[in-house]
Amino acid sequence: MWLDFSSFIWLTAKVSLVGALCALDRTAAFQIMFSRPLIAATLGGVLAGNWEIGLLIGASLELYFLSEIPVGTNIPTDDTLLALVAGGVAAALSGLSSNAMLDAKSLALVVLLAVLPWAVFTRKVDSWVRVRNARLIDEMETRLLACENASAINFHLHGILNFYGAAAVALGLMMAISLLLVPLLLLLLPAWAWPLTDRMLLLFPAAGIASLLYNMNQKRQLAVFAGVSMLLLVF
Repeated sequence: MWLDFSSFIWLTAKVSLVGALCALDRTAAFQIMFSRPLIAATLGGVLAGNWEIGLLIGASLELYFLSEIPVGTNIPTDDTLLALVAGGVAAALSGLSSNAMLDAKSLALVVLLAVLPWAVFTRKVDSWVRVRNARLIDEMETRLLACENASAINFHLHGILNFYGAAAVALGLMMAISLLLVPLLLLLLPAWAWPLTDRMLLLFPAAGIASLLYNMNQKRQLAVFAGVSMLLLVF
């Protein structure tokens, strides 16, 4: 049920160091949509050896976070970090012989339930990095006013390094704890709930669509979510 120590360290390091490059696409550099949950979760799955379950989780998270838009001073949940961790954890655990008979949708659901509470943590990490980089701007302006030779490109690279380092550390922490937590949740999940878990995965995109309707001032968002939920549970 649990990974051996060497695999645990290797997968955590790989997802953290490579995934942090993907996380840069969110704000700091590139911005060519590699940071979207659909891509990030699939990448996490590839790094851990199972791109299919990563794609499944990415599709669920893409719709779930569809309504979260970084407007103004609002710092939304870093869905890139969540997707990388969810895809990596699900792929890593799906390769264990003890989980060979476990349905992919059931494993994906348990992984999402374990990873989504990290949302608050990702917002704090993003906020911390932004504050650090704001200080870099002040420092550069101070040096320029003092007629010191301050290279703007060096400060820019320092800011990118802050984003990369914070993402790598956050991914490592989230991966390590989630890889320990998910097997425990799998053991605690009662047998009668297994037949429902694969259908309950669709509640995540349903919640995202309902939230999107709410932001569009559509009054029927609760009816949409309740109706989809009932259909999933009944059929």
